[in-house]
Amino acid sequence: MIRVGVDIVDVERIRRLYERHGRHFVERVFTEIEAEYSFRTRGDRVYERLAARFAAKEAVIKALGYSVPFRSIEVKNSSSGKPVVTCELAGGKIEASLSHTDRLAIAYVLLEGE
Repeated sequence: MIRVGVDIVDVERIRRLYERHGRHFVERVFTEIEAEYSFRTRGDRVYERLAARFAAKEAVIKALGYSVPFRSIEVKNSSSGKPVVTCELAGGKIEASLSHTDRLAIAYVLLEGE
């Protein structure tokens, strides 16, 4: 069975959440690998990267059809830059495409499972 999930996130929303809640927001939603990758850049690109990962997590949840903890979903990059999404609770292969501008981030996910 193949399931699809898509999500779009306002980058400014992620910035406001970070400004209001700081590291607590990051630690509650993102894994260490995701946070490290996002904060490795400077300026507003941090929020773009966080927003893209947030969108991917939401897209995975939509594809699953039920809620799982955000931190159980992890978005890394392969050596070529392709997003690699894993979810210990998904029970299937996940393919993803992420994109962002300075204002919006979008994620499209295909979940192949039993």
